[in-house]
Amino acid sequence: MRAVLTYKIMEDGTPKEETRLFDTKKSTRVCDVTNAYGTIMYEIYISQKGVLFKNYVAEEKLEVPDQKKCKEWIGIHEPDKYIEFFGKPEEA
Repeated sequence: MRAVLTYKIMEDGTPKEETRLFDTKKSTRVCDVTNAYGTIMYEIYISQKGVLFKNYVAEEKLEVPDQKKCKEWIGIHEPDKYIEFFGKPEEA
């Protein structure tokens, strides 16, 4: 699936819009997000340039989430995937 999406980033404390082509075939699937019944709600991908995005399978829709919150979710729910894609954090 492919889509052109616009999302906001912070650059030097100033919000800036970016428009990019996202493609699930050229990106790497990080993990699935399931509901309480085990149904896949969406898949999280990382683009070749390192931008996380969601693929809502049932809706055939792509979306760019808040990067910090998405990365935090992966760290909490999929720590091995976090380490694989973002590196091993310092031990607590």
